[in-house]
Amino acid sequence: MKPSMSLFHNLSYLLLIIPIQIIFANTDPIEGRYSFSLTTFHPSGKLPQLDHATKASTLGPPIIAIPLKNNNGIILSSLQSLPSPLINDDGTSRFVKISNSIIVGHTGVNADGRVLSEAAQRLSVEHSYTFQEEIPINTLLEEMALLFQEYTMKPGCRPFGCCLLIALLGEGGNGCLYRIDPTGTVTKIDSIAYVGRGNRERIMERLIESDCVNAVDIDKAEEILINIMRDEIGTGLGLSESKFEKETNGILSSSFICAKLSNERNLESRRIPFLASEQNP
Repeated sequence: MKPSMSLFHNLSYLLLIIPIQIIFANTDPIEGRYSFSLTTFHPSGKLPQLDHATKASTLGPPIIAIPLKNNNGIILSSLQSLPSPLINDDGTSRFVKISNSIIVGHTGVNADGRVLSEAAQRLSVEHSYTFQEEIPINTLLEEMALLFQEYTMKPGCRPFGCCLLIALLGEGGNGCLYRIDPTGTVTKIDSIAYVGRGNRERIMERLIESDCVNAVDIDKAEEILINIMRDEIGTGLGLSESKFEKETNGILSSSFICAKLSNERNLESRRIPFLASEQNP
């Protein structure tokens, strides 16, 4: 009896030890040692969580912004895909008005984008109440960059997994664009801006070829932008418009969210159906 019990105990220990050895054999101890904490540097000099946050910010819906020349305003457009044709809105405002001359768009993790958009609106209201003027763009960019940067080193928190695209309509209708990434870096964009997923190279190439930045009419520039986005997204799916209804479900409940900011019309925002055949005559 005793030898059999001893053999049983030995087998039990082996069954416990072998899985543990397998787990540790497939785990890089060096990598795991530096990936558990946001504020712990990797030996390569990077903060891995920031790389992950930056990757997440590129997986959101595409946002394209075009500052028109000749002081004609700014156009912003994004694709919104809904899980069902019965849903009209997912509760996320892709473009948020900060002041009469500033619009903020976000892509990446929607929840993070809502938090940051609300923070930008709160900054604008507090500045306006205190100084009786619209918040300057430099102040807004500095405060939002500090908020991003704070969450890159705050214990117990993660960085924001989204990217902000800020559009400013200056005096005379001159448009400027700025991007803030999850690290808190602010980048000024002199021409067409593209953030988010999608066929960026092809869409940018077609927009440049169309010379939409020099369009005299802001509505004509919007039409060019929507047609290019519709064509390239359909090409990416490998479907023609006649096959959308038969072979896709989510795309039928998608629409383009467009915002136009100009001195003449102030801010206009509307939804355009993804399929051209669904537009009202």
